[in-house]
Amino acid sequence: MQLAQEPLVPGVERDAAAWELLEGVSSLVRAVRCIEHRQLTNDGGLRRSDASVLKVLLKGGEQRGGEIAAKLGVDASVVSRQLTALEADGLVSRRPDPADARVGLVSLAPRGKAQLEALYSSYTQQLRTALSDLDDDALVAAAATLQRVATAITEANKVVRRPQSTGE
Repeated sequence: MQLAQEPLVPGVERDAAAWELLEGVSSLVRAVRCIEHRQLTNDGGLRRSDASVLKVLLKGGEQRGGEIAAKLGVDASVVSRQLTALEADGLVSRRPDPADARVGLVSLAPRGKAQLEALYSSYTQQLRTALSDLDDDALVAAAATLQRVATAITEANKVVRRPQSTGE
């Protein structure tokens, strides 16, 4: 895809390669969200935000709600409400933290794991079909590149978000 070379803001030169990457990532995010939306709508059970919480638990094991919120970049109160609903649906379980009874530990319930695995199995089947012209090596290489881009952007965002010291 070759984009026009005019700058978005007059007088500010545009980095064409970075812009192409941004457009490619944006297109990829839209395509993945479309697949997610279709799967979640057909499944009828999970919302995208629910699947995100369950995925954090699948990857990281039992943890506090605040840890989940930090990993998702949302407020702890948002995750707390989600966890209440997910627990009511039997997708997660909670227990008091032995180190601090005021805090609960959340774990993925077997039903939540099964639902998440079914969802991601469907995603991977769709990806295999859509990318049938790529072999495993090409898929792994693409995944590594995408992960490198995601990590770099995440790290750059952390630097931007750090409060600037005034030197006083």
